[in-house]
Amino acid sequence: PQGCCGLPLQSNGNFPPAREYTRALVARLAPYAREGMMIVANSTSCGLMLKREAREILGIDDEDLALVGERMFDICELLRDLLDEGKIDADFRPLKLRVPYHQPCQGRGHGFGKPALDLLTLIPELELIETDRECCGVAGTYGLKKEKYPIAMRVGAPLFADIAAARADCVACDSETCRWHIAKATGVPSVHPLELLHRAYGLS
Repeated sequence: PQGCCGLPLQSNGNFPPAREYTRALVARLAPYAREGMMIVANSTSCGLMLKREAREILGIDDEDLALVGERMFDICELLRDLLDEGKIDADFRPLKLRVPYHQPCQGRGHGFGKPALDLLTLIPELELIETDRECCGVAGTYGLKKEKYPIAMRVGAPLFADIAAARADCVACDSETCRWHIAKATGVPSVHPLELLHRAYGLS
C-alpha cells in the first residue's frame, strides 16, 4: 500500500502531482524511519528519489523526507554493508554464466560505489564483465516515448554492441527501465543482480 515515489511524474515535468505522491509516500515511511528501521528499495531510481532528488529537484524540504532519506538503502548497498559487517555470509554456489554488468545512471547518483558489482564478483565461476558505459539511453521513461525511442537507441548503441560481442547468457542491471530497454535492444535476458545472488545462494 506504499504507493509511488513520484519519480515518473517528476521525470515528465509534472512537479505538483509528483510532490503529492512523494509527500504521501514519505508520510507512510516516516514512522518506520523514526523507529530506526532501514527502508530498502530494489530500484536505484526510486531509492535515489527519496535520498536526494525529491529535495534537490522538487524542492521538498521537510524533516520527514530527510529522515526517510537517511534510512533509505538500495538492496545491493544494504547487502554489501551487511556482508562487510559479517552479518551475512557469501556462501555462494558456482554459476557458470557470462554476464555483462551495467550500472545505471541512478546507481552512480547514490555515490555508494558499485555494490552490485562488489557482490557479483564473489560468485564462483561467474564470468562478470563490467561494461563501463555511461548510459543505456532509456533515461527512466524518456526512451520509452515513441518520439524519443530512436535517440535512446543511438545513445545505447555502444552498450548494446558490447553485450552482443560478449555473447552473454544474460545482463545484470539494477534499474528496471534499463533492463527492459537492454533486453529489447539486444534480445539478451536482463536481470536484477539480486536474481543472480538468489541463484548463487541455491534459493532458485
